Amino acid sequence: MAVPVEILSRLLWIREAAAIPDAALADQLGLDPRALAALVQAHPERFPEALVFHLTADERQKIPDAPVMAFTESGAALLAGLVPGQEPALLRLLPAFAEARHLLTAQAELSLRVTALEQKLEALARIIQGDEGGAPPEHPIGFVTEADLPHGLKARDRAGKGRP
Repeated sequence: MAVPVEILSRLLWIREAAAIPDAALADQLGLDPRALAALVQAHPERFPEALVFHLTADERQKIPDAPVMAFTESGAALLAGLVPGQEPALLRLLPAFAEARHLLTAQAELSLRVTALEQKLEALARIIQGDEGGAPPEHPIGFVTEADLPHGLKARDRAGKGRP
């Protein structure tokens, strides 16, 4: 299912959840945003703060068009019995909302993975270019000379064989 661009472009990431602003949800359902707010105020027990966010002044300053509320996917689903005649629009909206949320989550995870890989590549590039002091010392391939042996190793070997 292709996510409608209007849903994906309107989703916000607020309080560790994907949410749609009240005006965008009202627009999708063909309602006035004030009517949507009145529904939420009339049934506060049905819309817990975890599912329908009443945005703080700080959050509203950071978001364009300054919504008053934002609905998570579950919060939008709770409107099903309260908005008569809008069930078809809501049933079209919820799957698109879910897929858009999955896309946002996948994009965030992918971004973290890309950042981690970039950091590893930068560290490897510094090692290859010799900029980092942590580069392993070069060891010649072949036999180890007596000068390369740790101090006293050769003497211990002789003592173990019974030689003076």
